[in-house]
Amino acid sequence: MLEVFLTFGYIFLAIYLIGKWKIFMLPEVSAKVFQLMFIIKVIAAFALYIIYTQFYTDRAYADIFRYYDDSAVIYDTFLNRPYDFFRMLTGIDGDAADLQIYYDTMRNWYNTDLVFNDSRTMIRLNAFLRLFSMGTYFPHAIVMCFLATIGLTGIFRVMNDTIKGRAFLLIVIVFLLPSMMLWTSGMIKEAFLVFALGTLLYQISRLISDKSSSLRRWVSIVLSILILITVKAYVFFLIIPLLLSWIISKYKPLPPVLISLAIYLIYFTILSIAAPFITGKSIPVLISQKQAEFYFVAETEQAMCVVEVNRIQPEWWSLISEAPGAFGRTLLLPMPQHAHNFLMWFSVAENIFILLLMVFMLLNMKGCS
Repeated sequence: MLEVFLTFGYIFLAIYLIGKWKIFMLPEVSAKVFQLMFIIKVIAAFALYIIYTQFYTDRAYADIFRYYDDSAVIYDTFLNRPYDFFRMLTGIDGDAADLQIYYDTMRNWYNTDLVFNDSRTMIRLNAFLRLFSMGTYFPHAIVMCFLATIGLTGIFRVMNDTIKGRAFLLIVIVFLLPSMMLWTSGMIKEAFLVFALGTLLYQISRLISDKSSSLRRWVSIVLSILILITVKAYVFFLIIPLLLSWIISKYKPLPPVLISLAIYLIYFTILSIAAPFITGKSIPVLISQKQAEFYFVAETEQAMCVVEVNRIQPEWWSLISEAPGAFGRTLLLPMPQHAHNFLMWFSVAENIFILLLMVFMLLNMKGCS
């Protein structure tokens, strides 16, 4: 009963805030639309809960539970050992030897197999939220749905400022594609990630368009970057050239294509040189090893759907030659022949929609020339 009360309380609070906050106020789109998008995300969070409790029942591997369950170890020290709770929650003196007994009981505190992909931020976030959820799960999911809605709204507003008169289509693309609707709902990294990404893009957009700054705006930008770096740093590193291209194109009277090509060439050259010093391995070696790990997991877990591709060798020539095919597969797969269960058909439908949208855009470009 407590969980039900808290869950609905947070839902109504989020709906109220969406109706009041400035980010949700647009002349062409009512705040009620964003309230509806939030409600849809809540429904998606419940659907995700059903998926991970009825179909994929190993809780240790369920993304929506793994950080929540580990956070209980920290939360349980709140009353009896508040000093330990504070150190683990903030990270201040968090490496003390007497805290290792707590970390060793968690499944996801140590994730050395993942480069720049940290689970500790999510565990700490869940431990903090437990102070307001009384240890129940669904309030956590509602908070993450609300944060994701903020981030997606930020992304929508940036796109809407660039592409005029397409608000409905942008709502569908940003909020309602199956992958965005499902995998940014609930207590998972992607929800927190899209919150930080959307906030970062929105604040930079306002910084450029308003031509004025404030302490609040810069704090939002810095916090967003810190979240990206601590949750999935490789996402931040990937968007750096995009952000630079976007910002420079606003101030320099040069063709955006030339700006982007120059920045990406310089950036990835620097990144390829720096990678061995940062990780101890070159980029081809890292990607080759990651591909091998994926195949190993697919074999050991007996994955139902595996797309066989050429094995990448730890050499630049192999990585470059396989890049075009990898880009195409990432953009378009799965297709109908790859769908082996009901859920995969959502991905198929999404990819077909993206393909049709690309054709539509190309036809419009041809018509404008």
